[in-house]
Amino acid sequence: MRHRILAAALTVLILGAGASGAIGATLDFSVFPFGAQGTTVLVLPEATLTSFGADFYVGAAGVGNEICALTAGFNCEADINIAFTQPVSALTFQTFGWQNGDFVDFLAYDAANNLIGSVLNVSSNMVVNGLSGLSGISRLYIDDHSTAAGFGYDNFQFDATAVPEPATLGMLGLGLAGLRLLRRRGER
Repeated sequence: MRHRILAAALTVLILGAGASGAIGATLDFSVFPFGAQGTTVLVLPEATLTSFGADFYVGAAGVGNEICALTAGFNCEADINIAFTQPVSALTFQTFGWQNGDFVDFLAYDAANNLIGSVLNVSSNMVVNGLSGLSGISRLYIDDHSTAAGFGYDNFQFDATAVPEPATLGMLGLGLAGLRLLRRRGER
């Protein structure tokens, strides 16, 4: 009887240690000072952003900590690649600062670099939620086709799969070792 109770407890431990869920996350640009960043790469814990222009600018539209990718002419018209640290789902974000003649496409890719969704011809300040039904987004490419001032972006929100902590993995290993010991004792 004692072995059955111990086996049940170890099974619960193993199942609990292996469970992972989605956690809400954001890209927080407030960690950067306002103004030109002097770099074409911004690194955050959740993602690495690469500008295909001359620089990144924080506070682009003057409404918060939004970012934009500057061209050599200091317009927010450069493309941006956002490579997430781990695949995400339920992605939404906000566009700011457009003028007549500005539009942008958003292209979502999975880990194998397959296009899995897009929102095309965005030409206004808006919450972009057309990718919110997707999961497994590893990369977001922002393809800016602007001819006026361009766009700023902020309020990136998404769900990321929780990664087990090393302590949880250790508990899982101990649980498996305990089950093996119980099985050996039961064979005698």
